[in-house]
Amino acid sequence: MANHPKGFFMDTNIDRRGFFRVLGLGTAAALTGCITGPTGNSADAGAGLTKATAVNHLAYAVADYARMRDFYVELFGMRVAWDDGTKCSIEFGDPAKPEAFYLVAAKPGEKAYINHIGYSIDDFMAHKTSIEAELKRRNLKFHADTEKGWTLEDPSGYTIHFISEKGIFPGAAAPCAVMASAECRSADAAGLKNLTRGAKPPGTAFKAVAFSHIVQGVRDIDETSAFYKQMFGMRPVYEKRAGPDAQTMLRFGNNTLILMNSRRPDRSPYIDHFAFEVEAYDAARVDAELRRRGYKPQSESKLAWTLQDPEGMRIDIAGKGWPEYIGKYCNGSPAECPRG
Repeated sequence: MANHPKGFFMDTNIDRRGFFRVLGLGTAAALTGCITGPTGNSADAGAGLTKATAVNHLAYAVADYARMRDFYVELFGMRVAWDDGTKCSIEFGDPAKPEAFYLVAAKPGEKAYINHIGYSIDDFMAHKTSIEAELKRRNLKFHADTEKGWTLEDPSGYTIHFISEKGIFPGAAAPCAVMASAECRSADAAGLKNLTRGAKPPGTAFKAVAFSHIVQGVRDIDETSAFYKQMFGMRPVYEKRAGPDAQTMLRFGNNTLILMNSRRPDRSPYIDHFAFEVEAYDAARVDAELRRRGYKPQSESKLAWTLQDPEGMRIDIAGKGWPEYIGKYCNGSPAECPRG
């Protein structure tokens, strides 16, 4: 697992080999009914320990957080929700249940990377006791991020959060355990003093409404897919079970998590790239606007363009329905898409 900024979250481990054992399921039983192509339904789709409603945040470690903050604000109309001068949260989508980036400092010389994903849980606080009991029953190790979230690892070893839809700021787990405590209020206030710093949405580019999809490399697609179905109630919209291009697309809320085989020699997990769904997507307009700004976009499909952000991370700009389109018409691969 990659190194992470100190205090950004607490370290944790999962006994991944014992995962299905503690579920009381064999791997085959856990996967019974899963679709093997672009159509069909999974027997366990939509059922889970919790209901993930959205990507709460991607924690993104970067060399220059202010530069990256301004890039995403300017290009995607995001709003700065918290900024203490060393790290920030930028939000987009539904203001009542926003999706966000937590931008923090990477170590000197370290390439930018996504170091964890936070998943918003439907009414987390009301279900917190039962969630904790079930995690303990299943022997999954976790730590608290204040009283409003848990940190743990998925079966591939990638760090994730169960988290309330709102209420936690970047790095909250370091200064405090209870959001209403004096320590936590003080730390939160430090990031709310000057939200006018940096760029403002110009209103001339794009308006991000959600993370369209996030692509994660994992050691074992079946095992990791079963985990997200069991734990978060995610449902498959496309699965290809064999071959080097095997993958699973898991839908939750307005987001899609795509699991693929890790390309690293040790098969360790990572986020390969992510995409934003933008309002009123128009392929020609996206292309023209990106070129006007000096970028060199590549056509990913008729519903998406690809470019790199200032620190070299691949990002996609996508239209509504990209995951379903890719799964239904393109056999899971944009390279096979009809390009009208």
